[in-house]
Amino acid sequence: MKYLAILFSIILLACSCAVKSDVSYLNVAVSQEPVTTDVMVNTSLTGRIILVGSVYERLVVLDSDGNVSPELASSYSLSEDGKKLSFEIRKNVKFHDGTIMDEEDVVYSLNRWLNVYQKAREMVGDGEFCVESDGIVSITSEKNLTFLPLLMASSPQSAVIFPKKYLEKNEELVTGAPGTGPYTLKEWISGEKIVLSSFPDYQSYSEETKGVWGNKKTRCEEIRFYFVPDSTTRLLGLKNGEYDFINDLMSDDRVLVEKDNSLEIIDGEESGLIALVFNKKEGVFKSQDMRKAASLSFNREELMKSCYGDYGWSLHSEYMEKESGFWSGELEDPTYKRDLKTAVSLVANNYDGSEIKILTSNLSNLEKIAYAAESELQEAGFNVRVIVTDWAGMMEKRKDSSEWDIFISAFSKVPLPQMKSFISPTYPGWMERDSSAYKAFLLLDEEVTIEGAERRWEEVQKEMWEYIPSYIPGHYSTSYAKNKNLDGVIIQDGFYFWNAYIER
Repeated sequence: MKYLAILFSIILLACSCAVKSDVSYLNVAVSQEPVTTDVMVNTSLTGRIILVGSVYERLVVLDSDGNVSPELASSYSLSEDGKKLSFEIRKNVKFHDGTIMDEEDVVYSLNRWLNVYQKAREMVGDGEFCVESDGIVSITSEKNLTFLPLLMASSPQSAVIFPKKYLEKNEELVTGAPGTGPYTLKEWISGEKIVLSSFPDYQSYSEETKGVWGNKKTRCEEIRFYFVPDSTTRLLGLKNGEYDFINDLMSDDRVLVEKDNSLEIIDGEESGLIALVFNKKEGVFKSQDMRKAASLSFNREELMKSCYGDYGWSLHSEYMEKESGFWSGELEDPTYKRDLKTAVSLVANNYDGSEIKILTSNLSNLEKIAYAAESELQEAGFNVRVIVTDWAGMMEKRKDSSEWDIFISAFSKVPLPQMKSFISPTYPGWMERDSSAYKAFLLLDEEVTIEGAERRWEEVQKEMWEYIPSYIPGHYSTSYAKNKNLDGVIIQDGFYFWNAYIER
């Protein structure tokens, strides 16, 4: 009898092992493939979502309350005059190659960031990071550094820390460098997927979790990001269990998710804006009158609806999102309402008939905005041609000012107006340095408090609407869909999986 009981116990154990859920991996479908793993030079949101926080980390990050909080730093401080910023560096942080992060790695990385990210360089002037003493890295500048921690915590070109020895070998583009995060970059098959693998020596810096800041548990051994640009393919893969999470849920697909009891929709806040960026270096839209004519020919609602359908967007032309302290909701954009009569008059008096080239990508229905814009510009009397490429092709083509007159893209949410990349003389679109709008914009960096910058931004926003570097039809609110059994996903200006797991 005793032996029968033991045998029965063994059978039960074997059965329980046979049905044990596999929680060792996650499959995620994303609409876009990153151009490079060098998140310091590339602005791809997908690249940041996959790599920043998981593979590569920063000295500071924004927590879920919008506060700048230490990550690879243990603390930071700003001098009373706002001209010196100091960071105490965490001890015994390991890179994925087993070496220990030191102050030289931090200084070398952050000075590279200053040199590749124009916004950061403009903010600090001639300032450079240096090793101040054992465990302390600092930067001193003649310019105000009040906003630098916020920029370091959230910039689209991420202020991550690489090992110095890798940067010395790869000054222009860093590929394959180890990071300090909870996952390593295990595999990248171009056109197919990126696979992250858990880093066994990772030590979390907090027991608390507040958004992307805090405890990182690495509950899955692997996170697999599949590149699936077609929205229908993403949705079908989610429904049949091939994927556990998908991004960029289209409006037309919502009803199919809502009817499936195994799936769940996650709706975010305003995640960014759509911009029709004018080429101000050469061509028709070097003229402010022509930028105004184009803006008055557009129907905001039709442009946003052409891309997003009935859900996931809002109509306002402010450059900052509603959840930002820089958004007022009370300012008046002179080109907000369509005025085709005035547009036609401006075209008749100023336009030479040159072909207008609209450049965009086939990512997330952006080409539909291009075709809607084409029709509306033609109504005003413009001669228009649409050019649609993949995302990488558009990013390359937009560098050449002779290739386009308007390019259309989505720009993700940022906490500071200074981080809006299209407000720049060096970013494609090439805002004029001597314009009153850009001169007013630069004065934001002189404010010593966020509150002061928010007040000044109201005047800058009005200047932008007069100058029209870009036309902003509206803002988008990204929707995601997931398997209901997937838990622990962090949704904060994107989606992050270091604390996520699923029982299958």
